[in-house]
Amino acid sequence: MIDINQYDYYCPKCNNMLSDGDSVVFDITRTNNEKAKLYLNPKPGSYEFKCLPELNFDKNELVDFSCPKCKNNLSSEKYNKFVQIHLKVTDKVIFDVFFSRIYGVHKTYVGIEDFEEEYGSEIRKY
Repeated sequence: MIDINQYDYYCPKCNNMLSDGDSVVFDITRTNNEKAKLYLNPKPGSYEFKCLPELNFDKNELVDFSCPKCKNNLSSEKYNKFVQIHLKVTDKVIFDVFFSRIYGVHKTYVGIEDFEEEYGSEIRKY
């Protein structure tokens, strides 16, 4: 297993950094159109987060994630119930990171081309 904490996450649309200190930062929109900033723990398999302002999510609620800089939706084109971002180890080594957009579903995939490493208690792609 690779130690992801030491690397930086980027938006796949605009290539701006999403990492901010000890968090990965997103703009989110709930199904009821409430909006907030979400600060996510950067380590795969850790699902700790905080929202500003605080929000109460419904179990299995599908949440939209977007880049706080370019405002593009970060839903994966390949797996629509997952967010897709990039993890840059170096300028030439970039991993795709997918994590579930469904509140309460703890699934994360880290991969490069055909290889993926899985994290979480509920591994199964949608």
